Amino acid sequence: MSKNNDNYEALIHDGIKKARKGKLDEAKLSFLNAIELNNKNNKAYINLSNIYILQNEFNKSIKLLIDYLKNIFDEDISNQAAKICFKFKFRKDFNKLIEITKLSNNIFRKDKKYLFFINAQFHEAEQNFNEAKQSYKNSILCDIFYFDAYINLLNLYEITNDILSLKLLIESAYKNFKNTDQKNILNFFESLRLNRENKFQESANFILNSNLDTAFKNNKNFQIRLLNLESKNNEKLKKYNEAYNNIEKRNSILLNLNENKKYNKRNIIDTIEKYKHFFVKKNLSKIISSKNYNKDKNLIFLVGFPRSGTTLLDTILRSHSKIKVLEEEPLLLNLRHDFFKRKNNNLTNLLKITESEKSYIRQNYLKKIILNKLDEDKIIIDKLPLSIIELGFIKIIFPNAKIILAMRHPCDVITSCFFTSFKINDSMINFLKIDNTIDFYNNVFSLFEIYEKEINFEYKIAKYEDIVNNFKHEITCLLKFLGLEYEAKLEKFHLTALNRSKISTPSYNQVINPLYQSSIGRWKNYKKISKHKSKLNKWILKYGY
Repeated sequence: MSKNNDNYEALIHDGIKKARKGKLDEAKLSFLNAIELNNKNNKAYINLSNIYILQNEFNKSIKLLIDYLKNIFDEDISNQAAKICFKFKFRKDFNKLIEITKLSNNIFRKDKKYLFFINAQFHEAEQNFNEAKQSYKNSILCDIFYFDAYINLLNLYEITNDILSLKLLIESAYKNFKNTDQKNILNFFESLRLNRENKFQESANFILNSNLDTAFKNNKNFQIRLLNLESKNNEKLKKYNEAYNNIEKRNSILLNLNENKKYNKRNIIDTIEKYKHFFVKKNLSKIISSKNYNKDKNLIFLVGFPRSGTTLLDTILRSHSKIKVLEEEPLLLNLRHDFFKRKNNNLTNLLKITESEKSYIRQNYLKKIILNKLDEDKIIIDKLPLSIIELGFIKIIFPNAKIILAMRHPCDVITSCFFTSFKINDSMINFLKIDNTIDFYNNVFSLFEIYEKEINFEYKIAKYEDIVNNFKHEITCLLKFLGLEYEAKLEKFHLTALNRSKISTPSYNQVINPLYQSSIGRWKNYKKISKHKSKLNKWILKYGY
């Protein structure tokens, strides 16, 4: 037995060594030989599954692990399988894993905590937030000291505006965790809770007394979140210089994170420049069909620069009985990317787009948004703010669709974009510096100005300030544009927001409240922003501010 064990360990060592040298086929053979020698030890299976992943043989990797689990439950094997399923979005395989491991029996054992945790992450990604919460709770029931499950559940409570549950879980966690790093994270969530309950001075004091600025010096993730929170507290306490400095520091850290260095602010600007020259009448007349598509009349694209009030409009309009607002997903943009991928990403190939190619994009898009017969009779609103850049492509695919342009004072918009914590990509990286934010805004609206001249599309401007100050009149006019009547329940739009399990935009904690005026003229509080007003004067004058 001892000799077999020595041989087994030698094969594992040999396989790992070969894998590190890039000799994957030879490594694979070593691990297969180890399994033949001992088909119960999990080491060879885990290493072999990694080799399969490196060789893009994903099905083999999952099958290997699931076949092992059919005979005996092993925590390391099940965790490896769960990790692979979530990383590569293998939902069907994960469902098999749930079945084999009898996870749905809700037997809360310590060795099942990670399976419940990954199950929660799948539910969260699929926006099944109640199921996600329950699965995180199950993970904690398996191991009350599993801190990762607490963190994810605390985050989920906060972004779904479930502040009472947030409070209760923090209290429970304080009893279980005494480690300094863990206590610091719990202190952060407690200060966040106080902020969400509008106890801004208490939140600021709690941060100071807990010494969180020092505590998170080497934890970039929570340092970023803390600076964001401190800025919100300082703004509410009218300490505007401190609030601005918090965001400058936060953005500087974000800009220097390794994972954000791959993004290039020029990519979106270069795309806009190409569009300015391409989407002109001469080209569009060759592409746009005069066909009278039936379903276009019920399709609306809600666009605008980020932080222009699109989430507010979304929440108001989705309260109407005859409107369906899509969740903020790039459904049409993904189809657009697929089209250009097939055309070597050459914009001029759009001049050769055929009716069958347009029809393919239309049908695939409509399949995703019209899910039942009730949807066919509804006005469907696709809300994705920066689709404002893609209005040329939208006109080609849906020539009769209407456009709602959300508008807000340009200075308030750039202030909000600079302050907001966005998920970073080639577009959002522009918001980490105030000058880049302004340049991006100017580029987007100069493109929209070209669209106004060159494209014959039907659009209506919905101004944030007018909606706040004269709600019924402005929403009635907007609904008339959509061919709909006003409904009194629209005035209780914030209750619609509260009933949504999660709002997937940075405004999730704002639209659950009735209308308020504090965000109008916000930019005037910040000298470092107001000095840039002249750079936005063109749009301030054009849109009547």
